[in-house]
Formats: sequence, C-alpha cells, structure tokens
Amino acid sequence: MGTTQILITGAILLAIGMLWGPENFTSAMRGLPWWSFAAAGALGGAGVVVQALRWRIVARHHRIEVGLGAAIARCWQAAFLNSVLPGGLAGDALRAADDSTDASVTSRRRALASGFASMAAERLVGTSVVFTAGGVVLLPLAPLAAAGCLLAALIAAVIASRWLRRVPAAGVLQIILLSVLGWACFATLFMLSVAVLDPDAPLAVLPSSAAVALAGMSVPVGVGGWGIREMASAWSFTLSGLSSADGIRVSVGYGVLALASTVPGAVILALRVMPRLRQARYFAAGPRQRNRRRRATL
Repeated sequence: MGTTQILITGAILLAIGMLWGPENFTSAMRGLPWWSFAAAGALGGAGVVVQALRWRIVARHHRIEVGLGAAIARCWQAAFLNSVLPGGLAGDALRAADDSTDASVTSRRRALASGFASMAAERLVGTSVVFTAGGVVLLPLAPLAAAGCLLAALIAAVIASRWLRRVPAAGVLQIILLSVLGWACFATLFMLSVAVLDPDAPLAVLPSSAAVALAGMSVPVGVGGWGIREMASAWSFTLSGLSSADGIRVSVGYGVLALASTVPGAVILALRVMPRLRQARYFAAGPRQRNRRRRATL
C-alpha cells in the first residue's frame, strides 16, 4: 500500500512537471524568504498545540490522561511522520499506540483500543472541518465537487461520533472550535505562500484557494499531501480566473513551509528513539558483554 502511494505521488508530480514545467517547483523554493520559514514555524506550532488540546479532551473521556507537554510532543512527532510517510496517518497511529510513560490509563486491558479511538475521533473531526470548508467555498463555483466535499465531511463526522459518545456536548463544541482554529492556522500558512509567491493574486481568492488545497491534501492517497494538493490548488486558481501554474507554485511553496514547520517533530522523534535504540543494542549484546559493561562501571 505504501509503495503504491509513493508511486501515485511520484506519477502526479511527474505529470505536473511535464505539463507546467519544473520551474514552478524551483521558483517556489527560491522565492521563499527566510522570514516565511519563521512564520511557518509559528503557524505550524500553533496548529500542533491546538491539535494537542483537542486530543486531550477526547482522550480524557476515554480514560487516558496526557499532559499538555507530552501531547504537544506526540502531535509534533506525528506531524513530521505524516509529512514524510505514505498515507499521512502513520504518525498518528504511532501517537495512539505509544506505550511511553508520559500518559496514564485507567484500564490497561483496553488501553490500545482507547488510544486509537481518541486519536481517530479528533483526527476525523479535523478532517470534517477541512472538507466542510472546501465544500462551502466550492458551492458557487463547482457544485458537484462541493457536494463531494460535504459528503466526505458528513461521513467523517458520522464515524467520529461513534467515539465521541462519551464526550459531553460542551466538550464536543470545544473540539469543533479547536478544529476550526487548527484549520485557520494552516489556511493562513497557505495564504502566506500566496502572498509571497503570487503577490498580484486578489485578496478574495486567498481563503477559497486555501480551503480547496487543504481539502485536496486531506485525501490519503499520497505522501504528505504532495501531488493531490498541487492539482487541487491549480484547479482552484483556474476557477477564480487565475493561472494554474501560479496555483502549483503557491502549493509547492506551502508544502515546503509546512514540511519545515514539522522539523521540531523530527528532533522530538530522535530524542525519543535514541534511548530505546541504546537499550535494544544493550540487550542484543548478550549476557557476557552486559556483564563486562557492568564490571567496567564498578
């Protein structure tokens, strides 16, 4: 499955390069000033904090207690893995299955199921918000595509409701509002890419192009949203009477900025993995070598 998704992403990007030229990729990377990366880090970090807050609400009602710092660390790590691995879900799967001591559960027997339920619920609410935004902006421009987005939003919400039954109405409202705030963080990052790489684009186009691009990259068929997002952005630009090539360049810029914003997650992953690797090497060394190390420390 992962190999297929990598091939799909590669094929779409190759087709985009052949149809619109590779210069849209290179010019996007060259055109991003240093301060845009600082802004991306701030917006991406805000999005991670919002997701952590959302996750903690759901997890608490599934009898899982995660500290805010631990939740932020796990969500940032997940954001990085989702950006570089096929499907965009591997990081969240690890977040749900992680057996670290930074979380406590009431019942160990159902800990794994509760972890996946809380993760799936908060992710699906976020997905529903993303597709709802895409559907709303597309209604006057492409009603059929809008209907598809709204249907996807409804399906995600219905599935999420299965794991939100334990959450009171006030908690569900908080989760939805946090999801909207998280969407706004990444939509703002996309609009920043538009402002930097296509400054002549009308201001009215920025929110709609961001909504369509984010909805496109939420379809889990590639790697980190690449390819699908560029096609969706190009299409949204043409709907507004703008150049599809500009839409691709802006989307590539967004992809670079979004990936850069997940770098702290890579650092967190390394810090969490290195001690476990040392421990694994220690046990793989065998009893004789372990005894030698113990004697050497005495």
